[in-house]
Amino acid sequence: MGLRKTATCGLLTLSALALVACQKPAADVKEGSGEATAASALDTGKLRAVVIGEALPMVDKTGETYDGLSFVVLDAIKDQLATVPEAKAESFNIEPVAVSTAREGLDKIQSGAADIACGVAFSWERQQKLNFTIPFASGGVRLLAPKGNDGTPASLKGQTIGVVKNSVAANVLAGAVDDAQFQFFETPASALAALKGGDVTILGGDSLWLKANRAETAPDDALVPDRAYSRSGIGCVVGESTPHLLNISNLAIGRLLTAYVDNDPAVRTEINRWVGDGSAIGLSDDQISTFFRMVLATTAELSNQ
Repeated sequence: MGLRKTATCGLLTLSALALVACQKPAADVKEGSGEATAASALDTGKLRAVVIGEALPMVDKTGETYDGLSFVVLDAIKDQLATVPEAKAESFNIEPVAVSTAREGLDKIQSGAADIACGVAFSWERQQKLNFTIPFASGGVRLLAPKGNDGTPASLKGQTIGVVKNSVAANVLAGAVDDAQFQFFETPASALAALKGGDVTILGGDSLWLKANRAETAPDDALVPDRAYSRSGIGCVVGESTPHLLNISNLAIGRLLTAYVDNDPAVRTEINRWVGDGSAIGLSDDQISTFFRMVLATTAELSNQ
């Protein structure tokens, strides 16, 4: 597997199982006309991938170079594209499509301006409009808050919570916390900057994102509450510009997860760099392998039904 040379899954969750369970069978997947279009990655060799800066551990941008857990997955999908018999391109590359917000990125996929986005938290609303792959991580909605605030609705009464506009976390917290005020930020970067600068003292978001950025923004804050407000699988969403991209992506992710479980050293090094022991997320090999086994076993069971 051609892993990149440059260069928290959370605890096991029912929502990750839900993401797997709601996968559309191959025969029911809506993939356009079934014929490659002019924008097809199989024709052009370019996999147009939506990326948002300041989205660790999924995306890490240094200058014009992108890295992160999402790019480990994208590399696996790119390599899988090269094995498709219908592929006309002689080689395949990832072409980043930079956006400021998740909404902008998902709109680009729906419009055909991009092919795929990885590191996207599952929601039922998004599932109605986009095709989700099987998950490769699991997250949940939590908060970074000053010590002494346990993140429960009672402790948030009268507080101002920073959230990224139109994010899953913003919607979940708005429904779960009645007596708090919300300050909305257009981008993840602006939300983190506000927390670091003291413009807000509490920031809500995906637990992986919060944990990965805590050391640089609010090292003394606690990640609360102990139990997330909601949990969700994290995978990729694909558009219809490349035929069968959902199936190709699922196969690539499945092989990547299997390689990790089978202790492939190159795969473990790449994934552990972002969520494993020694990273800001700090999961053990056993924790990651257990989650991957659950995804693989559930997917296999569903495919046999």
